[in-house]
Amino acid sequence: MGNKRTPEIRFSGFTGEWEQRHIGNHAEILTGGTPKTQIKEYWEPSEIPWMSSGEVNKKRLSSTDNMISFLGFENSSARWVKENSILIALAGQGKTRGTVAINEIPLTTNQSIAAIVPKEELHYEFVFQSLEKRYEELRLISSGDGTRGGLNKQLVADVVIISPSIEEQIKIGDLFKQLDDIIALHQQELTTLKQTKQGFLQKMFPKEGESVPEVRFPGFTGEWEQRKFKDFISKAGKKNTMGENYPAYSVSNKVGLVSQSEQFDGSRLDNLDKTSYKLVNPNEFAYNPARINVGSIAFNDLNKTVIVSSLYVILKMSEELDNEFILQFIKSQFFIDEVRKNTEGSVREYLFFENFKNIKFPYTSSKDEQTKIGTFFKQLDDTIALHQRELDALQETKKAFLQKMFV
Repeated sequence: MGNKRTPEIRFSGFTGEWEQRHIGNHAEILTGGTPKTQIKEYWEPSEIPWMSSGEVNKKRLSSTDNMISFLGFENSSARWVKENSILIALAGQGKTRGTVAINEIPLTTNQSIAAIVPKEELHYEFVFQSLEKRYEELRLISSGDGTRGGLNKQLVADVVIISPSIEEQIKIGDLFKQLDDIIALHQQELTTLKQTKQGFLQKMFPKEGESVPEVRFPGFTGEWEQRKFKDFISKAGKKNTMGENYPAYSVSNKVGLVSQSEQFDGSRLDNLDKTSYKLVNPNEFAYNPARINVGSIAFNDLNKTVIVSSLYVILKMSEELDNEFILQFIKSQFFIDEVRKNTEGSVREYLFFENFKNIKFPYTSSKDEQTKIGTFFKQLDDTIALHQRELDALQETKKAFLQKMFV
């Protein structure tokens, strides 16, 4: 941090250096408690909002997952935290420790949360944004190595906030609150789109034991069948024995085929022995037999041949199947359930080619209907991808402003 006391970007009309302030000197630090869970009367009736540390990941709390009774409040170390306080997880699973949130309602918390209740010279939104920016730093403070240990009231009180006048804090806080609201709106739209797609996947493929889907494009009337992939697939993936310089790819469960040059430092690929890699030609599928249960399968729509690790299974669908139709089925819960039925292995489960052949899928003999369904879901996927890119861009914009508008 050095001696820098002014931000790179600033609202007009504000000058002068920012000041160092220990949080403990300019805010009240509160910790909570948990009523005994074995005493039912401490939790019923549900009268007081009570927050656990995992809920800091909500970022802005207008409700809590749990409630306690007035009796539970009186017989525990839970304390009221007034609205617009900053809540920081002192401990918690995974990446929870060090995460901050704001409560939009008065509430109580468990003992794994410290509430920072700012005094007049600190604005809650400014403090929240400052601490959110310093997440990694807070984790290091808590343990010395960022991996184990926990925060406590004193460590939180000792954290230094570099801040301007309260008027400038308010303007900065308001700007980032508006950004957060826009990000939250985009996140909700993205979540709604994903839920919409899952709903259509459930309705546009027949349920188990049924021969027609609940929702269907007009003009199609025939019954569907339950078929196995063994009637429609062939094994592919010849070895790149000549060491041809095809681009090397991996399969991601989020985006499908990913160039290894984007994943790794390019120099790591310079001496790569490509002779053991497998070819994935256009319109072929590649999957990781140990990770297909989490969606690690991809379709080569790149219009070029690529190579992947010899660990992958490569297959090709027959002309009777529309590739996009099958790709969408593969993204459905029906497929995941079928994978679980056909994997083998005691410690790690694998789905080899012979197992894949036994997977059942809902089949309509109308290639036109398959294509319509595949195209419909592809358009939904494209819309989802666009919203995801917009959300990512907004989040990156916020990160950039945090770096430039805070000291």
